[in-house]
Amino acid sequence: MKVKRILTVVLVLMITALALTGCGGSDTDSSGENGLPEKVTIAMQPLTSVGIIPVQEDGFSKMDVTAEVKNFDSGRDMVNALTSDSVDFAMMLGICPTTVGLTSGSDYKIIWVDCLIRDSEGLVVRENSGIKDVRDLKGKKVGVTTASSGHYGLLCALEDAGMSAEDIEIVDLQPDAINSAWQRGDIDAAYTWNPTLINLKNNGGNVLLTGADLAEKGHQTVNFHVVRTEFAEQYPELVKQYCSVLADAAALYESDPDKAYEIVGAYHELSVDETKEQMSDEYVTLENQLSDEAFGNDTIAKNILEVAEFMKEQGEIEDAKDLEFFKNAIDTSYIEALLAEQQETEE
Repeated sequence: MKVKRILTVVLVLMITALALTGCGGSDTDSSGENGLPEKVTIAMQPLTSVGIIPVQEDGFSKMDVTAEVKNFDSGRDMVNALTSDSVDFAMMLGICPTTVGLTSGSDYKIIWVDCLIRDSEGLVVRENSGIKDVRDLKGKKVGVTTASSGHYGLLCALEDAGMSAEDIEIVDLQPDAINSAWQRGDIDAAYTWNPTLINLKNNGGNVLLTGADLAEKGHQTVNFHVVRTEFAEQYPELVKQYCSVLADAAALYESDPDKAYEIVGAYHELSVDETKEQMSDEYVTLENQLSDEAFGNDTIAKNILEVAEFMKEQGEIEDAKDLEFFKNAIDTSYIEALLAEQQETEE
């Protein structure tokens, strides 16, 4: 089975989601006290990341309303939920589903850079497969979640090796299904993220390359936090409070990483050492959100545009948009407000 095009996958999911709108949407449609919603709903992938800290430690309780966190298997499913107004925020959303969602008409704003991907994503192959180089994947079955950053990373790795998706057999699987397919011997390789990546490595896998390797070649992948535009316009203070929770989590990791590993490990039932191995990305603090490695100098907008243009070249999306489009999809006002408050406190 040849690769199914990302656009087809995403549009089918979005059509399904839109058909369900109104059957179980977010409770933000009804207002409680002070004109606030009854609760906010946050979509999350169970990644091994600083974003887990407020989930495990009930950090979102500092918001003025109740926050409900819902787990999703992948970024494309979170985009699906955002599109159908089933959730208000999405945590740790990869750059590829973010890009595909925006170019497909989903209306949300990028409000926080969670991390720059380093070693938490990668291409893993079976140790006894004889695959020593990306070019050895020709004709092999590779498990990947389509419309994910892993899919983008795989396509980039293939292009860098002078190959394309047509040279391999892509098997579209969610992370849990990748684990199962690996155990059964149904796939020869996989491009995925932790904890699945580390599970495959510990079960006869060899990591051929990671997000850090791709970044060195100009393919920087990033995880974001996003919010539905309509929700942000209605409840800007809640969005600022959400970002404040993220700032606390990133600050804890910065000041006391061992404590962060302990908290994230407790969520995933991992030891501190196991968690440390998996939390191998570059997490962005409040103070660095507007730096040139993140939102500063339009770095993130340019990064997303590069992804969009690449995906269009690959035939995966129809319209790559332009830089102005992606600049308009970013809202740093909440970060700026928090930095201003921080400065006032320090003075």
